[in-house]
Amino acid sequence: MDNKQIAGQFFNNLFVDNDKAYEVLADDVRVNWPGFGMDTLVGRERLREFMDRGGPDKVLGMEIRTLVAEDDTVVAAGNIRTERAGKVEQSHFADIYTVRDGKITSLESYMVFDKSDDN
Repeated sequence: MDNKQIAGQFFNNLFVDNDKAYEVLADDVRVNWPGFGMDTLVGRERLREFMDRGGPDKVLGMEIRTLVAEDDTVVAAGNIRTERAGKVEQSHFADIYTVRDGKITSLESYMVFDKSDDN
């Protein structure tokens, strides 16, 4: 698999087939969401625990508009519709992956929640 395919396996399977998503993560992967006021998560299992507690109930749809890879960096930008506690949420994202030796070693995810339908 090339680096785009590795990143694609992660984001296309997250919350759909988590085992398949996490198999391309390094054991000591570092994940950060700048602007959310939280510490960087370190480790595949720590990320799994975090997502199991705070992730959506299901993914309703995802669109990757841009996918670019150069050397060990992959950038994916798009939007995702999810459902959490019966409420549909849409967010826009730009994810920056570092891939080394066939595994994602870091992910920095910039997310903006769509508020255009809020009253």
